[in-house]
Amino acid sequence: MAPGFQMTFGTDPGAVAQAVARFGEFAEAHALPTPVRRSIQVALDEFVYNPIVYGFAERGSGEGELRVELEEAQVRVTIRDDGPPFDPLAYADPDTTLSVDERQIGGLGIHLVRQMMDEVSYQRREGWNVVVLVKRLGRGTADVQHGENHMDVSTRTERDITIIAFAGNLDSNTSPEAQLAIDAFLAGGGKKLVVDFSALDYISSAGLRVLLGAAKKLQPPNGGLRLFGLNETVREVFEISGFAKILQIRGSAAEAMEGL
Repeated sequence: MAPGFQMTFGTDPGAVAQAVARFGEFAEAHALPTPVRRSIQVALDEFVYNPIVYGFAERGSGEGELRVELEEAQVRVTIRDDGPPFDPLAYADPDTTLSVDERQIGGLGIHLVRQMMDEVSYQRREGWNVVVLVKRLGRGTADVQHGENHMDVSTRTERDITIIAFAGNLDSNTSPEAQLAIDAFLAGGGKKLVVDFSALDYISSAGLRVLLGAAKKLQPPNGGLRLFGLNETVREVFEISGFAKILQIRGSAAEAMEGL
């Protein structure tokens, strides 16, 4: 029998963070490559969140199941829910070439998963939505750390520039905390913001929504937003979403602050 785990979930949004944490522990136990672990955690944040918040919300009840299986050369993730029919493959990809002003906040989660997974399939079976995600293992370096299932936020000021550092993961569970930090900065009259991602493990579409909202409010010449310290998975999310072209990304804190 292939190694794996299974968990059920209902209407509690806290199950999203639980699913992400369970997979992190599983990835650590089986020494999965870091990019594989991060990509699947992004996918879980998107595809466990959707049925709970959208599928179950109207009727106030629902049942879902997550099953993870480690096969010879890939990880297979199956997510089932008894919510209304919802085919994620039926939705057109968003226009990722739009500018900050033209962008609508939201709508990127399904697109991210479709691009980050090697296979995505959907079926409606006997009243259940069934999504299967496959990520091939490749030949990446094994990772014995599963990442933190939370986010730490710290803020400092250099000259007239505020630097907010996010450490851990920025997803549906932690994005409200990130939003509070940015709202506090804006409420205090801040105009120049640098976001430090050097200790961030991964980001999902919920985190992108926070950044886009900030970018809309910090447009030059009256404000400015820059980011630095993106790891390969965070950078991949930015490339897929088009954020790498509409947000200013630098290699270091000094480069991010230069000329801001």
